[in-house]
Amino acid sequence: MKTPNLRSRHRVILAAITLSLILTGCLTRPALVHQTFALQTPPVTNLAPPGQTVLLVRNAEMSPLYASQALVYRLGPNAYETDPYAGFLVPPGRALAIPLRAYLANSGVFADVVGPDSPLKADQVLYVHVTELYGDFRHPSHPAAVLSLRLVFMNSRGNVMLQKDYTCSVPLKGNTAAEVVAGYDQALAGIAGQVASDLVTVYKPVGVNPAP
Repeated sequence: MKTPNLRSRHRVILAAITLSLILTGCLTRPALVHQTFALQTPPVTNLAPPGQTVLLVRNAEMSPLYASQALVYRLGPNAYETDPYAGFLVPPGRALAIPLRAYLANSGVFADVVGPDSPLKADQVLYVHVTELYGDFRHPSHPAAVLSLRLVFMNSRGNVMLQKDYTCSVPLKGNTAAEVVAGYDQALAGIAGQVASDLVTVYKPVGVNPAP
């Protein structure tokens, strides 16, 4: 068997590079540099009065379409791709739940908001299911970050007090993985504000107004 000559090797390398550019052409990124991201978590400044209950926010359950730690981009009605060079530092269900707990803790609705590993006994439970989480590049000149959640809030007796879908699409300034994650930050903050207002309505803690 003959060893491929230098020109043939160059052709193979060039073809591989061209294919990589085609598959990742929607985004602008440094070549072959892996990036990992965590969503921004606001500092907790809980001003809730004593006697309010403790809320358990479970880690988010992810739709199988978006369960990978790699970022997901939507390119067409039924066309998606995962980014081999950019992803979440932890599984996305945990990545989303961490800042959501902080936002709800700052709402003043509950005495504390905890995760599954907390030793505190929770009186209420919030279940989170992520139905959409992707960078939307169907229109490359108008990219966006899309986040959609279904939340189920249950009281201490196990009764469903709130079941509601929330969605947010945030326009992006550029076609980069960092911009997509920044869009997720903005979308989650907006949804968390809506959730806090809805929880006040159904839970009706005395003397509490959700933080703006």
